[in-house]
Amino acid sequence: MKTKFTILLFLLLSFQIGKSQFTVNLVNISICFGAEIQFLYSSNTPAISWQWDFGDGNTSTLENPTHLYNSPGTYIVTLIASNGIDTDDDVSTIVVYPTPIVDFIYNISGDTVQFIDQTPGGIAQWSWNLGNGTTSNYPNPVTTYPYPPDSCYKVILNIQNFYGCIDTLSKTICIDSTISINEVEKKSISIYPSPIINNQKLIVKGNINGLGNIIGYDVLGNLISLPIISKNENEIIFETNQLDKGVYFLQLHFDDKTVVTKKVVVQ
Repeated sequence: MKTKFTILLFLLLSFQIGKSQFTVNLVNISICFGAEIQFLYSSNTPAISWQWDFGDGNTSTLENPTHLYNSPGTYIVTLIASNGIDTDDDVSTIVVYPTPIVDFIYNISGDTVQFIDQTPGGIAQWSWNLGNGTTSNYPNPVTTYPYPPDSCYKVILNIQNFYGCIDTLSKTICIDSTISINEVEKKSISIYPSPIINNQKLIVKGNINGLGNIIGYDVLGNLISLPIISKNENEIIFETNQLDKGVYFLQLHFDDKTVVTKKVVVQ
């Protein structure tokens, strides 16, 4: 989200006694990428024209222009100002620091989840809201989520890098305990791998005699397509390359009304 950062570039203009000297002085500043800068002309000596060069190929003749840099880097800003009699110019250095691009993955084991920060670059501070009333400042926290089953939680990670620039990412995770141990043992069913990495095939293996419908859906309840590559009395193999990263559920409906539900994570 674009933010607005107001910079008061003090343009110190003065008339010296007995002279008509017009003086412009700029100051150097540093900001984070994505912040819109507003340059404010401020002086007790009025000017009637301004020529700004922002150092990235863009210019302005406004008194108080705004500008957004398209990439991190160092830029030399030049202002030429005139009071109608005299003209002066000065330069300043604008340093635009990179903003972190937040990402994280997680591993679920029962009701326990380990989160692993995947944000590149030098990170100075982590701030997790794990969605269950727990917070953490560690890069890879572990927490336990309460039952009842099929509960979903919104997890938020705020990152600050060594430049003081911040970014935020939220993900919804669902803790699935809908698979009855008795059902799994009765059917001797295993579903793997989870997480799925690099378009691995999803395999359902076990006693699948009497298996009727197979339904896949995402955490929002939207149905998903899981093309079957092969199927026999003991194993079904599904294609997964059409799935985006996220959390999905696979329901196996048997003729005896047994329903086995399994969560599948795609990374």
